[in-house]
Amino acid sequence: MDVEISSLPEIKTEGLALDIDDTLSRTFRYWAGQMQKLFGNPENLSVDEIVLKYNRAQKVPYWQSKEAKAWRKNHITSNELQMKLPLIPDSKIFIDKISNIVPLVAYITTRPESVIEGTKIWLENNNFPTLPIICRPDGIPHEKGSEWKANILEKLNQQVKGMVDDNPNLLNFLPSDYKGIIFLYENNFVDTKLNAIPCRDWETVYEEVKNAFKNYNK
Repeated sequence: MDVEISSLPEIKTEGLALDIDDTLSRTFRYWAGQMQKLFGNPENLSVDEIVLKYNRAQKVPYWQSKEAKAWRKNHITSNELQMKLPLIPDSKIFIDKISNIVPLVAYITTRPESVIEGTKIWLENNNFPTLPIICRPDGIPHEKGSEWKANILEKLNQQVKGMVDDNPNLLNFLPSDYKGIIFLYENNFVDTKLNAIPCRDWETVYEEVKNAFKNYNK
């Protein structure tokens, strides 16, 4: 997979990129609540317990029927759904603090390009900074999202010096000589030789960013 850098929004400064789903928004929690009602919950778990156990809708074994997959595929491309997603409250608080340490340069998300308008509205409604939004091209399947995002980070390595993301699978597709820092939100452990830092919460992300970029403005 190779992305043409000329097709990406222009990023004029160096700094930090942000993921959106399950980093700024409680996306899977919303999906879990909806899918639990529609497709059942034989384990009798609460929504929070499903989120903790499975982390992704694709990993919940009893939500893999044709009907469940079709519902999920349809709603992934829904701008209306993007605007309903609940905010992770601490994300806004600490994003504001982080922006005083290092510039925020882009949102890089595996959401399809077809929901960029709903994404913009959600970001605006929650008072996040206005930045270029790089979404997965509609022609690239959802299953290739982590590979696509890794390719974007590799292409933009001169501008994007780090990224806050919740998905450790991203690390599997980055080259071994990748120099950027990946701050892994809501992760407690990571096994990699890349510069990836597990961060249990947004306060930890903030402290790790502050440490990593302490000499940025000096």
